[in-house]
Amino acid sequence: MQAKFSVLVVLLIVCLAGQTIFAGGTVQSSGTAPAAAAGPVKVTYPITTAGAKSLSFWLPIQPPAARHMSSYKDQEVYAAIEKNTGIDITYIHPAIGQEREQLGVLMASGDIPDILQIRGLYPGGSSVGVEEGVFRDLTNLIFTHAPDYLREVSKTDYNYRIATTNEGKFTEFMLIKQRAPVFDRLNYRQDFMDKLGIDVPITIKDYDDDFAAMKTAGIIGFAPPMNGKIDQLMYPYGLTSGFFIGTDNKIKWGEIEPGYKQYLEMMAGWYAKGYISPDFMSNMNDVDRRALFTTGRVGMINQPVDLVNSSCAAVGIKSVPLPYPRLTPGQQINFMPVSFETRPLTEEPFATVISTSCKNPEVATEYLNYLYTPDGADLANWGIKDKAWKVDANGNKYFTDYMLNNPTIPLADVQVVLKIHQIAKLSEPDVVCNPNVIVNKEALAQRMMYSDDPTINDSQVMPAFTLGLKESARRNEIMRDINTYSDEMTLKFITGVSPISDFDSYVAQVKRMGIDEAIQITQDGYQTFLTKPGRP
Repeated sequence: MQAKFSVLVVLLIVCLAGQTIFAGGTVQSSGTAPAAAAGPVKVTYPITTAGAKSLSFWLPIQPPAARHMSSYKDQEVYAAIEKNTGIDITYIHPAIGQEREQLGVLMASGDIPDILQIRGLYPGGSSVGVEEGVFRDLTNLIFTHAPDYLREVSKTDYNYRIATTNEGKFTEFMLIKQRAPVFDRLNYRQDFMDKLGIDVPITIKDYDDDFAAMKTAGIIGFAPPMNGKIDQLMYPYGLTSGFFIGTDNKIKWGEIEPGYKQYLEMMAGWYAKGYISPDFMSNMNDVDRRALFTTGRVGMINQPVDLVNSSCAAVGIKSVPLPYPRLTPGQQINFMPVSFETRPLTEEPFATVISTSCKNPEVATEYLNYLYTPDGADLANWGIKDKAWKVDANGNKYFTDYMLNNPTIPLADVQVVLKIHQIAKLSEPDVVCNPNVIVNKEALAQRMMYSDDPTINDSQVMPAFTLGLKESARRNEIMRDINTYSDEMTLKFITGVSPISDFDSYVAQVKRMGIDEAIQITQDGYQTFLTKPGRP
């Protein structure tokens, strides 16, 4: 059984139609919440709502955290959350790497915990789980028992539409944060650029010239992901992989667009010239590809710039983040998010649901709402106050040596051991409370590079709206086989097993497999998203 797993936590500042007042750690809600079966209740921490003060929580543990503890029960921030909410949590951690399989077994058993972080692992996501009767419809619960979460997702009509289904229901608690400057970029090695006289490439032709120079020096250009798809190299051709919004405001599927043929021609040409690692299709993960880069076997990779920077620093070299490739200088790119508004982010792998097995859903809702209060958000994102962080004379938070120079916990691990980095950021950008970046001024500067590029926007990025059970099931049924076929053919085209002249036949086959129906389902869902009511 698959699953669409989105995390739990998120945060924020206040309630909705009334006001949330914080005094001495107490959260009070007033006002009348529209569409709720009853008005908001008074929410206080520790929680005083009637019901057992214990909950079970199925929560995948982060691999770095697992190196230091066997359960989040032993993590100081989760312990503080339990203390502040008055809720005793029994954590259920699936084995790392087996989360999907173990969630499937769990759901089949019928013995479902109170709260689950479904992180892209449940087929169709939380809305489908609600329709299938395993997850609760949280609409009334959020209106009455989650004033802080409700206030945040009700800040704009867009936020509200994203946070609710096309039927207007709340089915999960979402991650909420500002969009940090996009930092997943193409990166070159500085020493190779210096040795070969390479300047920062702007156009696809520049890349072709750079790879030719590398090959002459005995260096392979780069190692793409094993499926051969690099979205940043598709943008110049007017598309991205998967579903997106066309310039005519109609939904498209990238892998059958004419621009995809151009992308494949480019990649096939690079592969034939020896610019692409011949081993890219092997089972390499991001760490393996970074190792190819740091050991000099390839000259470029597409990964988060701060991770590349740290990996290079460890072996005494430097990396150079690159601007987005273009066909011509100044070409407009419409596929990268640049908004710094605080928004719910369903595309992030974090969403939390409450199961229908939960006997105290009101208590569970208030527990999750705590993570959206100022105190809960600070605790999750900064750690224990006066221990992991303090406030300077100007009111700015800063990490202490306990976080930045901990003698027993590596800096790369502290953000999931001494804090909960996954929790939403309500008022501060991701980078501000990321100790692994803050301590490295160069990495921070690299993450911010090109963040003010006026030729980049997200106008063709499809909002992460939800489909109904029937529509989602039908689209999943269609796309399962199409995605498999498309991935296979993409690799065949790139490696020359199938000539690019077969592209039209490939498109015809994808159409026979039902892509037009899948696109129409998505188009209908998109139109519903655009026209459904916003904030009450």
